[in-house]
Amino acid sequence: MILANSTRIIIEGWLALVFMGWMIPCCDAYFTLQMGVLKVGVPQPWEKSKRNLSYVRKAGVRQFISTYNRVKDLKGDELLWGEEVEYGIFHVSPEQKSIRLCLRAKEIMDKLNEKEGVFSHLVEGCYWVPEYGAWMIEATPRGPYTGYTGDLIRVERNMRLRRKRLLYYLKEGEEIAPTVSVFPLLGALGNDGSVPPTEVGGPSTESEYIGDGIINSHPRFGTLSANIRKRRGSKVNIRIPLYRDSLTPEYSEYPEPGTNNVCGDDSSGGTQVWRYGKNEYPIEKYGKHQV
Repeated sequence: MILANSTRIIIEGWLALVFMGWMIPCCDAYFTLQMGVLKVGVPQPWEKSKRNLSYVRKAGVRQFISTYNRVKDLKGDELLWGEEVEYGIFHVSPEQKSIRLCLRAKEIMDKLNEKEGVFSHLVEGCYWVPEYGAWMIEATPRGPYTGYTGDLIRVERNMRLRRKRLLYYLKEGEEIAPTVSVFPLLGALGNDGSVPPTEVGGPSTESEYIGDGIINSHPRFGTLSANIRKRRGSKVNIRIPLYRDSLTPEYSEYPEPGTNNVCGDDSSGGTQVWRYGKNEYPIEKYGKHQV
């Protein structure tokens, strides 16, 4: 078990280094077992990090081999495991009958972790870590569960404890925190999709639907968004085809498809609205919103 855990930690950690350009000095560091660890570092932009990729890959392999040799003969080691729950903080307005992202996740998380420190002497506790969105909080038990049957009972008890503590710091009647990681209206509300409002776009995502302001302020996440876009050479294309039938008004100005209709073949009327793809002829003729 310890071998599987060590292997997973090393692979995930070094993949993050390669992908995001994090640089960490090589050293033997003492660490305390803690769930959901996320450290603050200084990320590198994609162009700069490419120069270090060879070093990171080789160092990752060396560390993997070193850890394997250190733990390969361990037997009967204690089983340690855990779980995590993601909460979305949403602002609800009964008067306007609207629901938007609440960007207070860091503020709430800091208060929760401060309180956890006060009660660190108790056996049962929680640990709160940031997630990608500024409206998201990830929570784990403060320490891992073990292989005893009694720990199975601890799981639900700790989940209830986390929710109770989280609800304490929400604004009553204004904020809710369902255990979801996706907001159904994300990108559909423009500049008014969050509280406080955030302007659509920004240097990290260059998005046409959301603003960089809804990304968690932790340096990892903004850099991750920018590096994904720079590494692939373009933004992620999330458009999907809009089904064409007699009740689809978006197609009213387009010619009827011919018998030999080919998607994207404008001569046969095969133009689609919101078609998934890029660098196609219809983009030049109709614009990027109707392809």
